[in-house]
Amino acid sequence: MNCIFCKKLSDNSKSIEHILPESLGNTEHVLRKGIVCDTCNNYFATKIEKIVLDKPYFKNVRYRNFIETKKGNLVPDKALFPYKTGGWVDMWLDEKGFIFDSKDTHIIDQMKNGAFTKVIIPIIDKPEENDYDISRFLAKIGLEFLTSKIVNDDEWVNEIINKKELDPIRNYARFGKGKFWKYHQRRIYSESDRFVDPVNHPEPYEILHEFDLLYTKKYEMYFVIVIMGIEFAINLAGSETEGYIEWLKENNNVSPIRRYTEVMISKSQSNL
Repeated sequence: MNCIFCKKLSDNSKSIEHILPESLGNTEHVLRKGIVCDTCNNYFATKIEKIVLDKPYFKNVRYRNFIETKKGNLVPDKALFPYKTGGWVDMWLDEKGFIFDSKDTHIIDQMKNGAFTKVIIPIIDKPEENDYDISRFLAKIGLEFLTSKIVNDDEWVNEIINKKELDPIRNYARFGKGKFWKYHQRRIYSESDRFVDPVNHPEPYEILHEFDLLYTKKYEMYFVIVIMGIEFAINLAGSETEGYIEWLKENNNVSPIRRYTEVMISKSQSNL
């Protein structure tokens, strides 16, 4: 077996590749050992995924939605206590309230004394657009998701490895080769929205992430992923997004990721 990125022999690799990082709530979408070699797996973990997860938006969205790291830890972010003796501090959130670093005892004391009654928690609503690291992150996930569709058929996996048309996005994701790979980004629902599916899931649920492939009339293949309500689309065959924009116009801007039996409801409705 060979790695789908570097194409080197990967029979002895021990890593199970998570298509989307566990730190974004993914525990089920994985590739078996050898599909991505240990070297490439480690590279993506430290040089792509960690960089993206540490960006202001992704750090902030994980923080405010209590999404734990791979090791089961909460993600801290900055909060402002708008008082002369307050200021910016690291803070963690969970369902029970605030968690502070032990060095910030003055904040805790002031809160206990009733001197601090307000805290400002910044909300970053979306990632920076046209971001190089996010682009490579999407390229990596897209190729892995495509592979996951046929992962149990070694002949088809070899087809992906040997397909020259996929070399540009493969080399861009793994080695940063080539020009910036464009992607399309937009918010399609709020983090607070919940869903019901009368056919498959009648109880209200939250969606952390969802993804699929889209084939257009022009024989383009787009990987589309929604993370906490923000949709990203990347063309696996070339650095263009015009085909996706055209597809959206033809389909009333409805995301290809949406299921037709699924209905969006507000968070307040989900608590009824």
